[in-house]
Amino acid sequence: MFDIVAKAFFLADHASVENGKLYVNGGFWTHLGFGEYPATHPAFSVVTVLEVPWGLFDQSHHFSIWLEDLDGRPMGVEIEGDFRVDAANAARVGDPTIIPLAPTVYGVQFLTPGDYTFVLRVNDIELSRARCTASLRT
Repeated sequence: MFDIVAKAFFLADHASVENGKLYVNGGFWTHLGFGEYPATHPAFSVVTVLEVPWGLFDQSHHFSIWLEDLDGRPMGVEIEGDFRVDAANAARVGDPTIIPLAPTVYGVQFLTPGDYTFVLRVNDIELSRARCTASLRT
């Protein structure tokens, strides 16, 4: 059985993908502090690195990422897309391909302090979760 694997799934101040390479600034944070609530974070990246096995090349795949609160309720932040993978030029038969994604989310509103979770699904299978905690900054 061939499975797509999430090699990484985390939050960053900023990230981008250029020529198949992932560039990350301020990555792997899990805490946000605000002076009052509700609070809005202007922008950050949700970094995803997928490993796609050889047997799943030349097929369409669908991914979705969304934010939910501690009770599992959607927070209105959702990113969706489709991708298709071919073998890299230097790949040997059977080698997987790495797909980096770095979507930016803007204006995320946190209603109360607490735990929030980004959820990653590919082809309707949950692959990973990235949690962050919002707290009151004193």
